[in-house]
Amino acid sequence: MTTTDAVPEPVAGRGGTHGQRQVSGSHLAPLAPNAHLLEPLIERAAIDPDRVVAAVREGSGFRNVTASEFHGRVRAMAKGLIASEVAPGDRVALMSGTRLEWLMVDYAILAVGAATVPIYETSAADQVSWILADSGAVLAVAETSNMAELIDGSVVDPEVACGEVLVIDGAGLDDLAAKGSEVADEELDRRIAALTIDDLATLVYTSGTTGRPKGCMLTHGNLRANVKQNLDAVASMLGPDERSLLFLPLAHTYAKIIALVGSEYGIKGTFSSGIANLPEELALSSPTMVVAVPRVFEKVFSTAQQRAEAGNVGPIFDRATEVAIRYSRQRAEGSVGWLTRAEHALFDRLVYRKVRDGFGGSMRFAFSGGSPLGERLAHFFDGVGVRIFEGYGLTETGPVLAVNRVDAWRPGTVGRPVAGTSLRLAEDGEVEAKGPQVFRGYWNNEEATREVLADDGWFNTGDVGRIEDGFLRIVGRKKELIVTAGGKNVAPEPMEDQLRAHSLISQAMVVGDNRRFIAAVVTIDEEAFDAWWPGDPNHEISVAEAVDHHDLLAEVQHAVDAVNAKVSRAESIRKFAILPKDLTVEDGEITPTLKVRRAIVAQHYEHVIDEMYAT
Repeated sequence: MTTTDAVPEPVAGRGGTHGQRQVSGSHLAPLAPNAHLLEPLIERAAIDPDRVVAAVREGSGFRNVTASEFHGRVRAMAKGLIASEVAPGDRVALMSGTRLEWLMVDYAILAVGAATVPIYETSAADQVSWILADSGAVLAVAETSNMAELIDGSVVDPEVACGEVLVIDGAGLDDLAAKGSEVADEELDRRIAALTIDDLATLVYTSGTTGRPKGCMLTHGNLRANVKQNLDAVASMLGPDERSLLFLPLAHTYAKIIALVGSEYGIKGTFSSGIANLPEELALSSPTMVVAVPRVFEKVFSTAQQRAEAGNVGPIFDRATEVAIRYSRQRAEGSVGWLTRAEHALFDRLVYRKVRDGFGGSMRFAFSGGSPLGERLAHFFDGVGVRIFEGYGLTETGPVLAVNRVDAWRPGTVGRPVAGTSLRLAEDGEVEAKGPQVFRGYWNNEEATREVLADDGWFNTGDVGRIEDGFLRIVGRKKELIVTAGGKNVAPEPMEDQLRAHSLISQAMVVGDNRRFIAAVVTIDEEAFDAWWPGDPNHEISVAEAVDHHDLLAEVQHAVDAVNAKVSRAESIRKFAILPKDLTVEDGEITPTLKVRRAIVAQHYEHVIDEMYAT
C-alpha cells in the first residue's frame, strides 16, 4: 500500500437539471387478482410443452430442458414440500449459487403458497443465522453439504425454524420429489388456484452496505407487474428465438426478475456453471442478450485492451476505442460523419468483430444494473455493435424502476420510468418512486418501513438524482454524499466509476467526509497487472510488492487526472492510496453484486485513510 498526491486541477463542472421534478411512465393495465408468478410457467407447459426454455452444462456442452420437463420437475418438488408440511404463508430458505435447480425450487416454493427466502452462497455464518431467525424459515434448501452444515450450525431455535435442510448436490431434491409421490395432484392444484397477487412471494434480505439486513417483502403482484413493465420496455427488441446466459446471483432481485421475464416471454435461459467459465460458455451458448453488472463489461473491455497491448497493437486498439465512442455519439445525435463511418468500417474488421466474438458472436444487446455504468463504456460497446441498456432500481422496488430502451437511449442516465411508474425529486434531490412493483414493507420492522414508505405509496429510494428531458440520472446515494470540512457536497460514485474505467483499477472508493480534501483508495486488477507489469519479465512480482513502484503510481495518477479534469477544484482527488489486495465478498468489503461496503472498507483501511490526511 502507498499513498501519493494527485495534483492536476479540473477544467469542467456539472450540467443543469432542466428543471424537471417528476416524470411518469406509460399506462400499465392492472393485473388480474390471480395473475401469480406460476401462471406463465403453467401456460407454456400446456401450450408449447416441447419448447426449450433452459439449458444446463453437461460435459463439454449444454443439455436443453423443455417447458414440460421444467414444469413437471417443479410440480414433483412442490408435492414434496406439501409432504414436508410446508404450509401457505410459510417461508423456505434457499442458499445456492445460480443454477437451474435454484429456479425450480423457487417455483416449487411458490406453488405451495410459501415464500422463498434467498441466501447468498457467500453469506457468513452470522448473516445466515440472522436471516433464518428473522424470517422463521421452516425448511431450507442448500446447494452443497458445506452450506447445509452452515445452515444447521446457524439455527438458533430448532423448535421454531428449519426443521429440515435439503442438499441440491446430494439426492435432496430427488428425495423431496419421491416424498411427494403420495400427495394427490388435486392438493397441489388447489394450492396453486388459491394464489393471488397479494400473496408474499419472496423475502429478500438486502445485502446492505451498513447495518443488519432487512427483509424486503415482495408479493406475486410486485414481481409479476415488474415482469410486464420490463417486457413493455424491451419487447420491441426481442425476437422469437432469444437466448440469454444466466450467471448473476439469483438471490438478488435483479437476476431473478430477468429469469422471470425469460419465463414470461419464452427466452431460453442457459445457466452458466460459474463466472470463471464465462468466456468458454459465452462461446458455447452464443447468447443473443446478457444481463450483467458494470464490472463484467469493464472486464471485457480491459481484457481486450490487454490482449491488444500484449500483441503489440495497443495503439490500434486505443484508436479503435476512440472511433467506436465517436461513432456511437454521432449516431445518437442523428448524423455520422463520413470519416467516422470509414474508420468504423475499418476497425469493425480489425477490432470490433473480435470484441463481439468474446460475447459468443450473436449478442445484439445487453442490460446493465446494480451500479453505474460509465458513459464512455456504454458508447464504446454501442460503437462495437453491442448496445447496453442501463436501468435502475432497488430490491424494494421489484427491482426495476427505470430503463433505457431502443427508442429512448441516453448513456450516463438510467433511462425513463417503466410503465405504471412515477418518479419525483424531493427538495433535497432524493428520488422517490411509486408503482405496482414497490414492496409491501420490511419484514418484522414497521419502524424501518415507515421511514421509507409513505401511506400514499411513495417510496424513498435513498438515491439523489436529476431528471433531464424525462431521463433519470443518478448522482449517488444520499447517505454516501461526502461533505468536506469546507462544506462542499461531493457525490463519490461518478468519480469511482471513472477511476474503474482504467484497465488496471479493479475497485475504487472516494473518501473525504468532514476532511480537508477529497482522496481515494484503489485496488489493482491482478490479471491486468500481470499483463501490464513493465519490469523484468523474468522476475514475477505481486501487486502488494509493487504498490510503491513509480510506474504503477504514474498509471493510477493518469486515472486520477482524468477524473479531476471533469470536476471542480473542491471535488478533485488530491491524494490516493493503492491497497495491497483487491476487495472481496469473503472479507465483507463488497456485496455479492460488487458494490463497495464503504463503512467496512473504511474500517479495514482506517490507518491508510488517516495517513493520507496526516500531512
